[in-house]
Amino acid sequence: MRKSMNYLKAGVLALGVLTIGSCSKDDDALPAIDGYNNSDEVAATNLVAHWTFDGTNNEVISSTAPNKTVGTVGFTTGQIGQALQLTKGAIAFPAIDKINTVDALNNFTISLWVNVKGTKGVAGGGFTSFFGIFPTAVDDIWGNIQACAETSRHLPTYDTLELKNYMSSTVDGAQNVQDNVALKNTGTDAPNGGTGKYFMGANKWSHYVMTWDAATHKFEIYGNAEAVGGYTNRGTAPIMKMRVPAQAMFGSMADKDLGFANATRPEWAPLATASIDDVRVFNTVLAQKDITALFNLGTAGR
Repeated sequence: MRKSMNYLKAGVLALGVLTIGSCSKDDDALPAIDGYNNSDEVAATNLVAHWTFDGTNNEVISSTAPNKTVGTVGFTTGQIGQALQLTKGAIAFPAIDKINTVDALNNFTISLWVNVKGTKGVAGGGFTSFFGIFPTAVDDIWGNIQACAETSRHLPTYDTLELKNYMSSTVDGAQNVQDNVALKNTGTDAPNGGTGKYFMGANKWSHYVMTWDAATHKFEIYGNAEAVGGYTNRGTAPIMKMRVPAQAMFGSMADKDLGFANATRPEWAPLATASIDDVRVFNTVLAQKDITALFNLGTAGR
């Protein structure tokens, strides 16, 4: 398994070479966390796409490399090993088979670690898109599924991370759009004199999970394994039907410079400045215990 690491050696891994595709004996020797040795054991049979960013931008299950890069894209020390570092940058991928069919993600879970600051008052700042699966040939800046944050509403010094899920499901030719904003936990810049509530996850590594459950119509957001979704039932069509062909992308809305000929990135959503790590796409709704396990394992560098 990728990103396996000895917790006691975390200080040197950023410069090390990690082994992808085999489980480390070091992890096996450590006490299990929530019943798992490392994150790769969680819902392994439902994992359909995975980006480790351990010295490579490739999606590691299919070995698919990005085909478009804009802005500044590099690596930094991540939550688990290395991470993607975007500085007004983005990367896009060609279609990946397991996430490029209409019914690939009827139910889904997206899990990722993010480290981002608010952009309010910052020149060129705005809404931040961390990750999404975008239809290639339509005139639409939005993806089928996106993990984002309303960074433009919060100052860089604040701890508020206003996560925002987005999905667009097409059923019987009709497009149904749903979005979710996380509202939980009092942040230092909570609105209305501190009466509002937000997830306090900015300026540090935080675990962001979204799930879509077709049976319950619940589109959930989790911040550090706690449910922080503002809405849990918006009446969206029962199953997720993706617009295809579709491409995975980090750091941007759809735009011509990333291979989306009919879309133009809006000024309010510039290229991202953020660190992103251990991005996982599952074709099922993870149970709370597994979301908690991913958070706890990742916190331990596993």
